[in-house]
Parts: sequence; C-alpha cells; structure tokens
Amino acid sequence: MGSPQKLSPELFIKHAADVSSFYGFRPMKEVERGIPRADRVKGVHSFGTTAQTCASCVIQKPTDPVLAFYATPTPSHVPASYIPKDTGEFGLQVVGSPESLGEVILLKTLFAIMTEWGATVSRVRVNALGDRDSKARFERELSGYVRKHANNLDEGCRAMLAKDPLALYNCTGETCRQILSDGPRAMNFLSEKSRGHFREVLEHVERLGFPYELDDLLVGDDREPRIVFALDLVGEDATVLSAMGGRYDEYVRKLTGKKDGSAVSASVFFRKKGTVRANFTPAPSAKMPKVYFVQLGLRAKLEGLQVVDMLRSANVSVSQSFDAKSLGTQLESAKAQGVSHLLIMGQREALDGTIIVRSSTNSSQTILQLSALPRFLKTIKV
Repeated sequence: MGSPQKLSPELFIKHAADVSSFYGFRPMKEVERGIPRADRVKGVHSFGTTAQTCASCVIQKPTDPVLAFYATPTPSHVPASYIPKDTGEFGLQVVGSPESLGEVILLKTLFAIMTEWGATVSRVRVNALGDRDSKARFERELSGYVRKHANNLDEGCRAMLAKDPLALYNCTGETCRQILSDGPRAMNFLSEKSRGHFREVLEHVERLGFPYELDDLLVGDDREPRIVFALDLVGEDATVLSAMGGRYDEYVRKLTGKKDGSAVSASVFFRKKGTVRANFTPAPSAKMPKVYFVQLGLRAKLEGLQVVDMLRSANVSVSQSFDAKSLGTQLESAKAQGVSHLLIMGQREALDGTIIVRSSTNSSQTILQLSALPRFLKTIKV
C-alpha cells in the first residue's frame, strides 16, 4: 500500500489492523470475550487498560501469551512534543511472553505496518535499562553524576533533578543532552540475566535485517521499561507521527498486583483530525484463512516469521498462533477454522530450512525447502 497523499487516519487504523491480524494479533474486543465480565477492565483501551485486560486473560490461561491490538483517540502516554487532542494511537501488546520472542514478533509486525503503509524506516533505536536491580544501580550512578553538573542546568531542570534524575532525559535542551551523553550508560549496569535478554533481542533484530542503533538517551518513560525502542522514519508522513515501545514487565506487575508478569508494547501515534470515535474499533478484513501455520519451539517461531512474509507476499491467507506453545492447541484452532492445509515447522525444520505441508482432508504431507513454498502453494487448492 502506498503512502497516502493526504491525512487518512481511518485508512491507517484499518491497514494496521489487517497487518497485525496477519501476524497473529487479535482485536482487543475479541480477547475480552474470553474473560469473565467481572474481570474485564472498564474504559477506553490504551496501554494501561489493554495490559490489564490481556494480563487477566494470561492469568486464566497461564501457558499461553496473548497478542492483541487496539486503537484509541485518547492515548495514555502521548510524547511531550505532541498535542494530545490531535493525536490517536494504534497499540500492539504481547502479554505473558518473558522471552525475547515477544520483542521480535512485535517489532516485525511494527515494521510491516509502517513499510506497507508507505513509510520508510531508516533505523530502530534501542536501549536497555534492565530489571529493577539494574535500574537501581544505574540511577545511583546517574544521580551522583548529574548533581556534579547541576550548576550547568537551568532552574527547571534542576527542579526535575531533585525529584527524579531520569526525568532529565525528557529535556530536549542542548546542555542537558550533552551532559547526559557524557554520563553513565544504562547498558553498563545490566544484570547478567538482563544483558543476556538484550543480547538475544539484538541478535534477532540483526537476523531480520532491521537497521538498528544503540541510543543511550532513549530513557525517561515513567512506566520503567526494561527495553526501549523507537522507529525513525525517512521524511514526514501525512498521517503517521512516530512508533515506539518497549518491555514493561514491572509496570504490568504493578497494574495487576501479581509477582510475575511480562508485556511488550508498541504504540504508533498518528494525526487523528476528522476521525470519529467509531473508527477507533479496528477489525481486520473478514478473509477466511486458507492455511494454518503451526510452529513448535522458539526457533521455529523465529524462523517462521520468514514463512509468514512469504505467504503475505504471495497473497495467501494464513492463520497462526505465535502465542500458543502446544501442538494440540494449534491443531484444535486449525480444525475449528476449517483450513485446507497445515504448514508445520518444528526445531528440525527450522534448522534445515524446510517446512511440512499437510492436507487437512487425507493427512498426506510433503516436506519442502522454504524457497519452494510459494510456488508449491500455487499448485494445490488452498
């Protein structure tokens, strides 16, 4: 889809919903239907309400994460440079996935939304603050450092410093940016576990071919993210303003009151002028899937993103559950949807670069090289 020449928030919401659905995300309203009414979160969906709703679903189904999307005319965390009354948000959530798979699926979907809309992503900037202990060590070091430079700050920034040293990262002034650039780096204070998780995320980003850059100044979100990312665009889009997100495990635990919890979230902010509230209930196109893609294991889910790209390029409708861990759950879902064929990738197929294609009618199957999949799908009735 080419970038529109004029402001088109309604088209963007519809486009983002279609792409998100293809990568396994479901509308928030659909997710809610699986939660008892008494446990549903009231109000317009935004980061907080969606995280709570998804977390409620995960608590009832502890084995599987939840992938959901929503749109809202009243974002809960609008960047300071935007006018809230003029800004809408399309949000993506992966709740209940502590592994790096959460970031990878979300970033892959986010890139697809932006590039297919017609926006060119020049790079993704990333930073890691790590778990609670990692952030505590960094904040102690940062506090001592910036206090030594307090005399170089204006009065407003000194007032911020007294309340929260991290608040300085929200200042766009040249003096503050320079002081922070020369100061301690959050990545140097990561615990072993946080460092390992961040390393995995970067390895996956490289494998997907996304240009990225480490950005020490990408800090300052009051939701205390473990990992932060932001997509930089080439030029200006008539509708889309920006895309950003991160991993917010502690924030979800605070919302739900649970000791365990994990969530990766992203927001695409856009100009909403002229869009009525009814347009903020996105639903993907009602297109029946022809094949169901089954993935078994983390490696298969990561390599499977290439399969999804192939199917999308070949215009083959597909359904999958990146959030399902068991084979039984995926087979039940495929049966309920009445697909004609199953695409199956396990650990061995992921290593070999192959995929199993199985007929739903007679269980006959064949093993293909991934490169041959699009051509093969054209020869069968799907």
